[in-house]
Amino acid sequence: MIELFLFWTCCLATIAGALGAAVVRNLFHAALLLGLSLAGIAGLYLFLEASYLACIQVIVYIGGILVLTLFATLFSSDIMGKVQRTPIWLRLGGLLGAAVAAVVAGRLSQLAINHAANLEQARSQPGSVPDAIDGTRPIGDLLIGDWLVPFLLAAVLLTAALVGAVALVKRYRRV
Repeated sequence: MIELFLFWTCCLATIAGALGAAVVRNLFHAALLLGLSLAGIAGLYLFLEASYLACIQVIVYIGGILVLTLFATLFSSDIMGKVQRTPIWLRLGGLLGAAVAAVVAGRLSQLAINHAANLEQARSQPGSVPDAIDGTRPIGDLLIGDWLVPFLLAAVLLTAALVGAVALVKRYRRV
């Protein structure tokens, strides 16, 4: 019961964060809502028993990309969204894209339900479904093996460069 609650919480966080990031006018809030959506996706990876991908989602996307996005909002002169107005054609395009996404999501849900029923039938017959192969182990070995130190050094260097850039911009910006 708790697993079902957590699953739907992750789904809700993913969808609400993505929709909020798309429609909110404040850039900083949009970045935070993007983080909520990315955290929900990491939770969904855990439900798929892909713990390595969940860790990479948190480290790379939330810890890296989201931090870069938050730093980028600091460079914007219109964080509150007062100057920029969305044209009507862009709003209509967004609505059309949302409608297409809803149709695709409905079809994917229908296919997932059908395949789940077929898989349940196949599992009832012994020996008909092979065990899952852990295909992420070689990727993890590569990232944690020889490439761990260069990966971490690049992350520290990018973070230091962004902090320095923000400090320079804030020093010369007129209030």
